[in-house]
Amino acid sequence: MGKNIIIVMLAALCVFFAAYTYMEHRAWKEAEITPAEYGGLLMLRDAYSAADYREKVLPLVREAFVHGRVTRESLEALGARLNGLGSRTLDILEAERTSERVSRAWDDARDGAAALGESLGRQMGKAMRDLGNAVEGLKPKRIPEDSARRDGRVEL
Repeated sequence: MGKNIIIVMLAALCVFFAAYTYMEHRAWKEAEITPAEYGGLLMLRDAYSAADYREKVLPLVREAFVHGRVTRESLEALGARLNGLGSRTLDILEAERTSERVSRAWDDARDGAAALGESLGRQMGKAMRDLGNAVEGLKPKRIPEDSARRDGRVEL
């Protein structure tokens, strides 16, 4: 009789554990997705062309929203219906973004402008020195005061 009670208790524990596991899994599937996963839904726009997104992807995303939120179960269903999303994601990650190209162009322009400014500064400095020398050459030569006599005559 003791063995029967132990068998019944073990069977009850197994049933309880199975029910608990099922309820926990069901609650996980009905839970709302995380903010990061919502961000992933936003990035679907980049993965598809505008026309494909509007015609094919957006209706599936609308279906995924249940009562104004997306559950894990509906997200899994959406993922199953979006074919080739993994390869598209890899292509997007490897592609150079417009902001990266603009940043690199800005850096190149800044470096080029610095080099241009430095070269321009050197050339302007040289031109100003040459101009100063030319102006010095145009000035009349001063007569030393020793060569002038008091009577107003000058010795040559």
